[in-house]
Amino acid sequence: MKKVALISFMIVLFTACSTTYPAVTQYRIAPKESAKKEHFSTECKAKTLKISQVFVKNSLMGKEMKYIVGDYKEYAYNQSEWAEHPNKAISDVIINSLQRSNIFSHVSGYKSFTVSDYTLESNIAEFTQHFSEDEQHSFAKIDITFSLIDNSSAKIVASKHIVKSMPVAEANAQSGVVALNRLLESALDEMKLWIAKACK
Repeated sequence: MKKVALISFMIVLFTACSTTYPAVTQYRIAPKESAKKEHFSTECKAKTLKISQVFVKNSLMGKEMKYIVGDYKEYAYNQSEWAEHPNKAISDVIINSLQRSNIFSHVSGYKSFTVSDYTLESNIAEFTQHFSEDEQHSFAKIDITFSLIDNSSAKIVASKHIVKSMPVAEANAQSGVVALNRLLESALDEMKLWIAKACK
């Protein structure tokens, strides 16, 4: 009897130790862009631009993927996270987007030591998935402000505040990421139109 009990205990112990738990899923910030280079009518074809690293609130400084429930509750997914820190990933996306736009003769990133005619600063107040109180419905929201600075005078030439939101197909992390990437793609398109007109 004792032997049977011991064997049963060992089976339960080994089964518990061998249980496979799902790994953390990493999601990329990678909005879709056209494969073709874009061409904007602008007076800054001979000018250069440097992109500063995006300013974000503390909740977007790490890989932890936060979401909002109702008006005040903030949580983090325990099996989902960003593949890169959002401030770095979004900074790189902005650089790539403006390099393809041909608005300026040259676009450099925040790690570059080159001197440029203009600097673009970006401040993200929100890049978040929201849930209703019962967590059955969800939407994504982006709130970003762009400022174009003339480096010769150190003054802001123009600024653009963009706020966008859209419903999320399913109330889960993956659908939230899809919606956030679409919102970022739309915000970047609007940003390029604005900067082409603002640059003189």
